[in-house]
Parts: sequence; structure tokens; C-alpha cells
Amino acid sequence: MPKVTREQILVYRLHGHRLTDRAPAADLTGVAGRCYPQNTPPGAAGLALAARVHEVTEERITAELDGKRLLQAFGARGAPHVFPARDAAVFTRGLLPETEEELRAFLRGAVPSLDRIGLAATDLAGLAAEAVKEILDGTALVKDDLGRRAGELITDRLPAGQRDGWQGHSPYSAQQFLGESLVRFALPVVSLRGILCHGGRQGRSPLLRRTDQWAGAIKGGLEKAPGELVERFLRCYGPATPAHLAEWGGIGRAQAERLWEAAEPGLAEVESGGGPRWVLKGELGRLESPEEVKGVRLLPPHDPYLQARDRQVLLPDRDRRKALWRTIGGPGAVLVDGDIRAVWRPKTRRRTLDVAVEPLGRLGAKHRAPIGEEAARVAAFRGLELGELSGC
Repeated sequence: MPKVTREQILVYRLHGHRLTDRAPAADLTGVAGRCYPQNTPPGAAGLALAARVHEVTEERITAELDGKRLLQAFGARGAPHVFPARDAAVFTRGLLPETEEELRAFLRGAVPSLDRIGLAATDLAGLAAEAVKEILDGTALVKDDLGRRAGELITDRLPAGQRDGWQGHSPYSAQQFLGESLVRFALPVVSLRGILCHGGRQGRSPLLRRTDQWAGAIKGGLEKAPGELVERFLRCYGPATPAHLAEWGGIGRAQAERLWEAAEPGLAEVESGGGPRWVLKGELGRLESPEEVKGVRLLPPHDPYLQARDRQVLLPDRDRRKALWRTIGGPGAVLVDGDIRAVWRPKTRRRTLDVAVEPLGRLGAKHRAPIGEEAARVAAFRGLELGELSGC
């Protein structure tokens, strides 16, 4: 079994994430299909793509979404992600929890309330899916309105013994009844069933629509979707294990094992950190013979590269990991020659964007100019000029 080092893994992943050289502007959708960017906070997916592709602006991302070439929907970890519409089967049905056990793992935060009112996770998912299809037929709603209306509609479809609990107090929000909160938990499952997606905005709030009426029904490749999802995961996060896949997707271990089996014939085992991991057989040569990585990138919070579940590989120092991965208000990361050397935070001031950099390690004066160039790209993405660059 080949042994691989941290340095080999980093270079392999940087290539997989297209962070070694920027792709041509025409490759935007292809890069989105490689890295599957999360779009929280709003705009994060566009910034992640701007770190990988030339000539990316907010206007272009909007145009790609409105033109249905890119699609946004709830996905991994229940968060909204952006991906090519042509790959919708991979990033929806490929990650779909199917059994009661798999659904309870995916909806783990809702399980105590489901048990209290005696409602199975499969029943919640089915009721939510039918309600969403009915309510969004020919229209679109923001999440708050959809959750409330679906919760109200489901109330009359429940047995009398479950109805009181469904209409009762929600431990998740004082502004919601329990059924409304449970529907909101279930919306990502509805998206993974290929029923729900984002489309357009109402003010600053994204609108939710039926996928078939916004971008067309998801067809083709459904049987191969689980294996293809694992392959794409490994191109960006390999070498990895089913446990890493489970954490990345926000799914249970049983589901991760099921998905893994679909790709297993094409996997090669390697050793890293004293244990086994797996990589695609066709990628083993690239892993074992890494190329030198040069350059600077400013990655936004929740960037796909930062979604690796073995964070100690990206940043071995525990205190530095705490500085980067925060529960609330986390900063972005500054990549310098393949290593995370600093964190950064933006601040909008009228028509300019100030960028504050906080070094985590060695950051020499020679790095100021390339960091400034990347900061200017971030400002341009938002239609702003770069203001003050501090900390480097």
C-alpha cells in the first residue's frame, strides 16, 4: 500500500479544486461541477468561483443562474450549493437519503421532535415533498413563507393524535409552530429529491421554486449518481474515507457506506496518518507525483477547499485552525504557495472594499503585492474598488 504525505495530499487537492491556476472564463460551469461551492453567506459561491476562474463577477453568476446553466439548491449539510444544471442528478439524487435510518441521520436535529409527536422521518419527507409541489405549482416563495404554508397544509393531513404536537410550540424558533420548523428541516431532502431549487430573488431573499418548472425535470444518470458523487468528492478531498464523506455530506455513516460501494471498484487504497484512505485509481499517479504550487488566492468563508473534514491536514496547528474555522462569523483564508498563511475579512465602505489580513504564520513583504491583486479581484467581483489593505 503506497504511503502519501501531507504535502502530496495538499497539492493533489489544490489541483482538484482548480486552485493552482485559474481556468478560462468559458470553463465556469465545469469548475462549479468540480468544486460544488456552498452559497452561504449569499455570494460565497461566486467568490469561490472567482478564486478559480477568470472574469467572474456577481452579474455573471446571476446571469448563469437565471439562464439555468447553473442551478442552486439545498444539498450537502442542508446548505444551498451551486452546481451545473447538467449535473443536477449527481448533486441531488446522488446524495439523497432513502431509508428511515438514513433520513434520521440527515435530519438529526429534528429527530427528538419527530419522536415526541410520533412521526417517522420518511413520513415527514413525503408530506413535505407533496406540500411543496402543491404550494409552488406556478409560483415561488421565500423560505419563511413556504415553511409556514407547508406546515399549515400538512396539519390537516395528519392523524388527530399527531396534530396537536405538530401545531404546538417549536423549540427551534419562538416565531414558528413545530410543524413549520420540521418542514424547514425537511426542505433539503425535498431538494435532493429533485423537487425544490432556488430561482430569482425577492429583494434580498432567494425565492424557492419547483425544479421541474424552473430548470426542467431532472433526468438521466440517476442510477450512476451515487458513484459519480463519490468520485467527484475524492477528486477534491481524496485520499479520504467513508467517514470523511459522511461528515462532508452531513449524512449518516450507513448512507456514506452505501454511496461508497457504488464507486468502490474504481478506488485504490493508500496509507496516510497511520491509517488507510482511498483515492481514484486513475488519480493515483497525480497524487504520488505532485507538482510545485505557486501563487496567492483569497478563499471566502465556507470555500469548498475549506470544507475538508480532516482540517488538521490543511492546518496542523490547532490554534490556527481555531482562528480559521469559527462557528459564527468565520474569516476567509489566504493561500500562499499552497499553504494557508493568513485569514482575511472584508469591510464595505461606500464604493470601496477594505481587506484586513491577519497572518497565521510567515508572511513576508513580498506577499503584499499578490495579496493586493487578489483583494482587488474580490472587490471587482462585488463591483467595488479596493480600499485599504491592512495586516500584510
